[in-house]
Amino acid sequence: MLVHEGTVRTERTFVKGVDYVPEFCDNTYMSSTKTTGEALIALKERANLSLEQIAKAAKYRGKSSVQEYFKPEYESPLSANVAVKLATAFEGKGSPVITWDDVISLAGVSARPNARPVQFEGASEQRMNFDLPIYGTALGAEVIVEGEAIEQTTLNKSEIIGYAQRPVMLNGVSDAYGLHVQGSSMDPVYVDGSFIVAQRGRPLRIGDDVVVYLRPRDESDDGETARQVMVKRLVRRSAQFIELRQFNPDTTFRISMDDVLRTDRVMTLGDLLS
Repeated sequence: MLVHEGTVRTERTFVKGVDYVPEFCDNTYMSSTKTTGEALIALKERANLSLEQIAKAAKYRGKSSVQEYFKPEYESPLSANVAVKLATAFEGKGSPVITWDDVISLAGVSARPNARPVQFEGASEQRMNFDLPIYGTALGAEVIVEGEAIEQTTLNKSEIIGYAQRPVMLNGVSDAYGLHVQGSSMDPVYVDGSFIVAQRGRPLRIGDDVVVYLRPRDESDDGETARQVMVKRLVRRSAQFIELRQFNPDTTFRISMDDVLRTDRVMTLGDLLS
């Protein structure tokens, strides 16, 4: 192996408003000396935080969601999603202060640019927060409407299964949430497992995709809680009924407003960027 000694020069390259200078860094993933779990335990002790505090700051439901990563024998690199959440929890804490990169490096990122952002006229970039709640869903029993079997979803708003990046325009909006579409009734618009973002109270328009909350048909109906929902397209609504469409099979049907608790709008890309 040849070793070259002396001064090494790099060229400065101006790319899309960023003065970029390549920075040498060790390409060896840091778990070659420590496991990922050992590195996280060290950060936890450095920050003087409990697992419960870390989980809360990372927007997890509880410490059981993160404790696996804090075992000394945990060796795998963190996923990018987990690394970002934990970086959010640790950043700025401890002595010496823990940086974003201290945690992100545990995702196996081996190098980063030494870059200086250049301010342009217009809106500045904002880091999206990982705090948009995703509610647990499951495929529910079909409900018969006008003689047709209509697919519905069981939704558990008391179970937050994770968090997603919150679009900047939803910062401070408490009534926005995410969920996974269950079943194939909206295929090809939404295939089974598709992720959608909905917002309560947003004005409805004909042609919107909506999450319709159905009243329980028993003594558990308290006028506020619904576990069964439908993700469908809004065709028409009146004081007496709401008319909806699903695509597989292609069916249009009506639900009495007496059975509807509320209807939330599924946000489009245009909504999220406006």
